Amino acid sequence: MHQNSNAQVHLHPPDHHSPGPVQEPTLNFSISQDSPTQLSADLLVVLATQEQLEAPAGSPLGAVAEVAGPSLLDVAKEEGFKAKAGQTLLARNVQGIAAPRVLLVGLGATADVTPADLHEAAARSTRKALKLRAANVAITLAHDDARNLSGACTGAAHGAYTYNNYRTPGEDDFGGVQTITIFSAQDAEAQLDATTKVNQGVKLARDLVNEPPLDLVPEKMAQVGREIAERHNLSVTIIEEAELQERGFNLIMAVGKGSDNPPRLVHLTYSPAGEVKHKIAFVGKGVTFDTGGYNIKTGGHMFNMHCDMGGGAAVLGAAEAIGALAPEGVEVHFIVPAAENSVSGNAMRPNDIYRGYGNQTVEIGNTDAEGRLILADALAYAQEQGVDTIIDLATLTGACVVALGDYTSGLFTDDQGLADELQAAIATTGEDFWRMPLHKKLDRQLDSSYADMKNIGQRAGGAITAALFLKRWVKIDRWAHMDIAAPAFAESETEAQAHGGTGFGVSTLAELAVSLGK
Repeated sequence: MHQNSNAQVHLHPPDHHSPGPVQEPTLNFSISQDSPTQLSADLLVVLATQEQLEAPAGSPLGAVAEVAGPSLLDVAKEEGFKAKAGQTLLARNVQGIAAPRVLLVGLGATADVTPADLHEAAARSTRKALKLRAANVAITLAHDDARNLSGACTGAAHGAYTYNNYRTPGEDDFGGVQTITIFSAQDAEAQLDATTKVNQGVKLARDLVNEPPLDLVPEKMAQVGREIAERHNLSVTIIEEAELQERGFNLIMAVGKGSDNPPRLVHLTYSPAGEVKHKIAFVGKGVTFDTGGYNIKTGGHMFNMHCDMGGGAAVLGAAEAIGALAPEGVEVHFIVPAAENSVSGNAMRPNDIYRGYGNQTVEIGNTDAEGRLILADALAYAQEQGVDTIIDLATLTGACVVALGDYTSGLFTDDQGLADELQAAIATTGEDFWRMPLHKKLDRQLDSSYADMKNIGQRAGGAITAALFLKRWVKIDRWAHMDIAAPAFAESETEAQAHGGTGFGVSTLAELAVSLGK
């Protein structure tokens, strides 16, 4: 029995940049209750724990090994495969298996397997499938339950992701992974459908981050917002340059006025059909390219600064996911201030003072601390929507990368209830966050002699002072800031993901929104 889910969202470059946009493969997921040994896939992936390798009877690995005879497990033993997390073993032409290649993927000890581990193992599988040019992949779960099915689906989609929109097609190009079949005895159609919708939001966010800054200007982000709203019947408001100026969004204007591409404020709203139990705003930093302004970035530090809209991409990706999921009981506002931080005779300068939309003045201490400026205006605007909760996401500080490394986002909030709700969502999605302090002693670094505040503190504690700056613009208790500077963008390809945008944050936002409506 097969159940299919294949909805896709694509972004394509304009015609003047390539002889024709490369059509990314449509990735189709299905559930099968048939025997994995009989499916004619190009690659059969067997996820296994250490306990299952030692005692395979009764597990999916055991079912495969029973048909294959002792040869498969003997080869695993000879090659030192112990099903540790991160271990893989490829076997070819295994007796009794219809698929020409079998990939064993280790998960580690059963008790230690987290959603993040499962996600990475499945992603590792489909990254390997790309290298093997395996278009049709089948995956057996180590444990057949909803969490494992969802995690495998999410991870497999993550690993299969490619971004070739600006490459000239070659005759020998591989078309990518096209089908992924997951073996499950469950009636999992609804679970697969929901997971696929979230995965589409993640893909949209990744595509946005990977778009070159020549094409992904603030107006393009606004256009993507319009398209999402049209697909899912969301209300949409786009505040353009003249209205931003007229209404006093002076911090967004300050960041964007040095560019020939004017800023935008994008606001989408999802409203459920029935009773609204909770109203939440997701606010994402949308700096489409960051030169640093007059405090210009030096050397290689400007390269990849098209990723500085990763928070805004995550919010638009969440809009795609939540619009498709249509959860009950929760009204969600998706707000993205979009601007390009460039250099010109009209650009903001250090020591300039601006009055933000929240009616507080800011002295510019550093023009490269621009993301917090556009977020300040957007946070003040979000509170006018009468929301109960605000979550902002931003590729905000290098200090957070130094503190937490390449894979972890900093989470800042003083509200314990919101922290607990976010932690529950994070535990489900497997995205990596670490709660950081909002030390009051550091807040005084933001005091200015000439304005209500300045936009930067000292170097030490830079991620915290950036969060404290944002906090000065928030007047409700249920607010959290996510500094996703590290995990939103992969500087290089790994065995589990492609180089570039990761779509980090989309899954957690979608999970939180659904849970708040229950």
